[in-house]
Amino acid sequence: MLAMEILLTHNRFFNRFLSVWMLLGLSALFVATEWLHAEQVTADKERIIRTVRFLSEENFPRVATHGNKEKTIDYIIEAMTAAGFEAIRDEFALTQILGNSDFSLPPFERNKESVEIAFQRITYTNIHALKKGRTDKRIIIGAHYDILPAYSPGADDNASGVAVLIELAHLLRATPELNCDIEFVSYDMEEVGLWGSRFHARKLKNQRVDVVCMICLDMLGYYSDEEHSQRYPFAAMSRLYGTRGDFLAMVGRQTDTRLMTVAQGAFRKATTLKIQSFPTPNLLEPLFARSDHAPFWWEGYPALFFTDTADFRNRHYHRATDTWDTLDYDRLAQVPVGLYHVILAIDAGIDGRPPAAGGR
Repeated sequence: MLAMEILLTHNRFFNRFLSVWMLLGLSALFVATEWLHAEQVTADKERIIRTVRFLSEENFPRVATHGNKEKTIDYIIEAMTAAGFEAIRDEFALTQILGNSDFSLPPFERNKESVEIAFQRITYTNIHALKKGRTDKRIIIGAHYDILPAYSPGADDNASGVAVLIELAHLLRATPELNCDIEFVSYDMEEVGLWGSRFHARKLKNQRVDVVCMICLDMLGYYSDEEHSQRYPFAAMSRLYGTRGDFLAMVGRQTDTRLMTVAQGAFRKATTLKIQSFPTPNLLEPLFARSDHAPFWWEGYPALFFTDTADFRNRHYHRATDTWDTLDYDRLAQVPVGLYHVILAIDAGIDGRPPAAGGR
């Protein structure tokens, strides 16, 4: 997850504002929906563990200047091929992004020139695979594979996301043709500026691709049933969501509340893993722009961010202790199952039927 510091002022007025905002957002999320019967699918927990262990034990550091980066790319390509898809490399340089005068950088990046000078001689690689649908509309599923800092094994951040991406490819392979194209993307350079997803989102915008939704997978495997194991950016949120880190978080813009309703309903119908929705108003979007969903927001696309909340829960975040044995694989294995039904539900609304949770 993007390494950046968030400076917040916790005052009484702001916490009251947050309480009202969250209650309004939550009330909108519990609008009644039509349910379809949830098709029973299961994830391969052992395959998820193998992926996390390979990336975090045998293959780190996963940074641009290290040979392990190529091993990581080869592993993902082989895994997507085994899932039944052709995986291709899409290489880019930062100059391709920074050279766009109309590409606005987020406010925390103050020195565009120094970034360009530092990285202009290095190329980076996103990995893409595509399941064709009946229409030209597209659902993007993305997870970054790079790590930061170099000494962190990056089991949760973000071998867990890559493992779920691969597992979703296996689950969706056997699914009959959907309305939407499903594009699976493994992003490079998330940790130092979201560059891989910026390049991809801008490319899709320039090609006028109709993106129905981008689903971002970043840090999905760390859970705790202990009280006070979960923290939040604002104190008011603990009163609404509780203090146990036993849930998967879904972050989206408040303008995409209907999409979040569909996704939350589908996920809850298919799994026993708790999911909590965090609808984000425009005022607070920069606060939650911490992963590869953010460039899609900036380009005007709907995007949902699924996470275990990173450093608000996982004390191993960006540390040498982010190892494979700190993750909860029983809960992690439920994530691709829930997301499988989220994707089917979103896709089901494309042909004129109301979106609904569950299988087809």
